Amino acid sequence: MSDSALVLDNVCKRYPGFDLQNVSFELPRGYIMGFVGPNGSGKTTTIRMIMSLARPDSGRITVLSQQMAENEIRLKQRIGYVPENHEFYSDMTVAWTAQFVGRHYPTWSPERLRELLEKYDVNPRKKVGALSKGTKAKLAMALALAHQPELLILDEPTSGLDPIVRRELLSDLLEFVADGDRSVLFSTHITSDLERVADYITLIVDGRIAASDERETLLERARASNPTASIEDLLWACAKGGR
Repeated sequence: MSDSALVLDNVCKRYPGFDLQNVSFELPRGYIMGFVGPNGSGKTTTIRMIMSLARPDSGRITVLSQQMAENEIRLKQRIGYVPENHEFYSDMTVAWTAQFVGRHYPTWSPERLRELLEKYDVNPRKKVGALSKGTKAKLAMALALAHQPELLILDEPTSGLDPIVRRELLSDLLEFVADGDRSVLFSTHITSDLERVADYITLIVDGRIAASDERETLLERARASNPTASIEDLLWACAKGGR
């Protein structure tokens, strides 16, 4: 088994008015990587390419030791994915939604789903459209975890959530990687969340990787000149051109 859950090697993607250039980073198995950058920096574009929702113009993406482009269906069955916008059928119930999603995963566990819905206080009989934003986020996390994935990819999962819900979801990320085999790529604007859970940090600015390393290594470098430097300070410095 490879020691890397995810490897991007010089990945490029061009859109009108925006270029993602030579994006390279590596997420080892058993760890959480925070993926952070300003709005429009390329986080969601990168995640969409990892999930094969967009195709890179060049470069190589290796997921769980395989090429996504060559093994898309099987790899997606091993990944839990929570996009920024939770697009559910609003007129359908939580239970119907779970049954619909579960059909796509050979490892789907109805028992695990029930545990998660109970833990998150999500009523399976409620229609999805009647759920609050925080409850929809918890439903999305439950659906992503119920098939027991090896890699969890989260795009702004805690954005707009109250502190109690955020803390609950962050605690579940730590539990998810506790066995040392599963990994998380966690895109967020909320750098305080990364201070709590991230082992690695990758900073992206204007479509380019500004830094990627262990969290404490990055902070140690920054604190050589600023003893109180935080991840937010690192991001600010990179965004202002201090790479």
